[in-house]
Amino acid sequence: MTRNSPDNMVERVLQNARGDRVTLLNFGARLARIELQLPDGIRNVILGYEDYAGYLTDPYFMGATVGRFCNRIAGAHFKLGDVDYPLDANEGGNHLHGGAGGFHHRYWSIDAAVPDDTVRFRLQSADGDQGYPGTLEASVTYRWTDERELVMELDAETDQPTHVNMTNHAYFNLAAGGADVLGHRLHVDSREILQVNDKLLPTGDFLDVTDSGLDLRQPTALRDAIGSRHPLVVCAGGLDFNYVLGESGGRAELKSPIGDLCLRMTTTCPGLQVYGGQKLGPPFAPHRGLCLEPQHYPDTPNQPAFPGTLLAPGERYSQTTRYRFIAAG
Repeated sequence: MTRNSPDNMVERVLQNARGDRVTLLNFGARLARIELQLPDGIRNVILGYEDYAGYLTDPYFMGATVGRFCNRIAGAHFKLGDVDYPLDANEGGNHLHGGAGGFHHRYWSIDAAVPDDTVRFRLQSADGDQGYPGTLEASVTYRWTDERELVMELDAETDQPTHVNMTNHAYFNLAAGGADVLGHRLHVDSREILQVNDKLLPTGDFLDVTDSGLDLRQPTALRDAIGSRHPLVVCAGGLDFNYVLGESGGRAELKSPIGDLCLRMTTTCPGLQVYGGQKLGPPFAPHRGLCLEPQHYPDTPNQPAFPGTLLAPGERYSQTTRYRFIAAG
């Protein structure tokens, strides 16, 4: 261990041929650091706690694997057949990111039977965990390549029908020196977002963002999107919206303010939650990081028109996201 941490917290480090390092923790199966060897020195491109004990009380889901169901479920419940399943209501009357004791707040086991460029975490979520039916066997696999591509695979199986929607909640900041992300330029290949109400819950409708401040089909500075005063931006206090990628997935690209570093993301997920970090507080600051969270749509268990998230016994939940870092020159 290289930093102060609780006894049960285990660090794993992946290093590629360039000397770039990805640091992972078993608590929350989370990303703690992504350190790139760049011409101006080593640059960590995600937020995290210097003292690992900070993750134990972290309210921001910092770098964590989130589940069983990421994002929001309205009214903290869903129905399967004639049975209503109440969930942990940890955001007002709604369910957020799997509940207060969700996957982000668990110690995952570490699978030793993987190649040197890979770390795989495993977790068993018991029947009734946070209100969900069925025992779920979940895993998250991280692979770090010499091409600076972080491949993240999320998988799960169940013994009873249940809803599953996992993601990673890393906060990216590609700039050197700890500046905010407002000067970053973001491109998302999507013309629609999920329409949401004043609680940021989907209404079931899709909103065409063409020619609005939320249209990111051309690289857009985050400060311009936030400064557009779009009614939804005003309601959310910034960016916190699910961009519709399509059932086969999609892509996004983030560039540092001076263009010296680019992050290209591809995913098999149908949606991408873009969160501008406006609610970050100490030891961080608002807009110090940007989340790009590949996922199925929020509140899908209560929205029959959305692509389904119901997992049945004998089926396998699986999604893959690739984050590739490209330095200028």
